[in-house]
Amino acid sequence: MKQTAVLVLLAALTGPAIGCSSGGAPRRAIPASATVPDTPMRFRTIERELRAGLAEAQRRDTRALRRRSPRISNEGLALIKAVLPHDVSRTDVPRYLEGRARFGASLKRWVTAVESGTDQQVIDAIYDLDSATRGWIDAYLGLAPETSV
Repeated sequence: MKQTAVLVLLAALTGPAIGCSSGGAPRRAIPASATVPDTPMRFRTIERELRAGLAEAQRRDTRALRRRSPRISNEGLALIKAVLPHDVSRTDVPRYLEGRARFGASLKRWVTAVESGTDQQVIDAIYDLDSATRGWIDAYLGLAPETSV
């Protein structure tokens, strides 16, 4: 029930979904050592949850992914509701907002997949959410757009 409320709130906050392709290409989990040391503090909790979720997806352990869902959803919703950080440079604000919108759309897909999707849809959704999160972090840090959203 709470997941549905999260989905409704996300729909209101992010508007129409932004097109993304989950593709059928094989995916690999991002190792813990791949965490960028300068990840902004506000993204560290979701990054940790996503890293654990990716490991579960790699093992195809969808039960564990579904149990992890409330933590990912709540943290994601908190990020969406947070105000624009003061340290985003003016030139990076449009990319930051685009990253936020893509993240919101991916979070909606995640919640939908967990609530009513197949195991494969849950696995696809966690990879899509991780990609959107990394793109949003890149935009926040002002990294090159080709690695971002």
